[in-house]
Amino acid sequence: MRKITIILIVMGLFGFGGCKSKKTQHKKAETSKEEIVKVDSLSYDEQIIVFKTLGYEFADKVTKEMILRDVYEMTWEEETEQHIEKNPFSVLYYFYGWRDPEVPNYNYTDKCLWFDLEFFDPNSQYKWFMERMGAITNGEIKFENIEISTDRNNYEWISFDVNGVKKKWKLEKSGYIADSYVQRFSYLPTELKTKGRYTYFDNGGQQWVIDYATDKEQEEFNKLTGLKREWLGEGNHFSEPKE
Repeated sequence: MRKITIILIVMGLFGFGGCKSKKTQHKKAETSKEEIVKVDSLSYDEQIIVFKTLGYEFADKVTKEMILRDVYEMTWEEETEQHIEKNPFSVLYYFYGWRDPEVPNYNYTDKCLWFDLEFFDPNSQYKWFMERMGAITNGEIKFENIEISTDRNNYEWISFDVNGVKKKWKLEKSGYIADSYVQRFSYLPTELKTKGRYTYFDNGGQQWVIDYATDKEQEEFNKLTGLKREWLGEGNHFSEPKE
């Protein structure tokens, strides 16, 4: 059902289906139905078009060649483009949250963030992560004055201002990763009464994509891509903060 839905959407985006007569229309409809049932992949370019309708566009310096190179380096799939085609949207989505020094400002987009708990080593990445979690909200959530400190018991803390509110979150002991740190962000939209909320997606691996969307945008994204993107905080992906 998911593949059929995706192909129908792309056909609509490309403007398929214009006909001169009811008879011709009927024949074309039968042909399309037969083709849809057999389709089990979606081309790279067709996926890009769907993402564009959702507001996702790569920075100017990001090329298809770079994406294919990155996908290969992350997956070791020799037939890289075919791998993207056979996994519609779920592979390509990650790269909207990727970064590279060849790109101005490093980030492929400011729409989402591709991350892994292991990336929090060194602990300076807690600060970088928070900065990016602000950037993807398009100004709705602003983090400022971010500082990391360690107490006498060797626990790390991150203090900051968010939309003018001062906060301080306990992390973990130095050398350990605080996965509850990510969970804390899921509570901010309700507290700050923002229009959007943070979202979460993974394709079964240990790495994931954090995004930001309104209820309507979340519904449209899942409808057009067939992905099961959740709200951050759902699904027990991260630990609850202890204090």
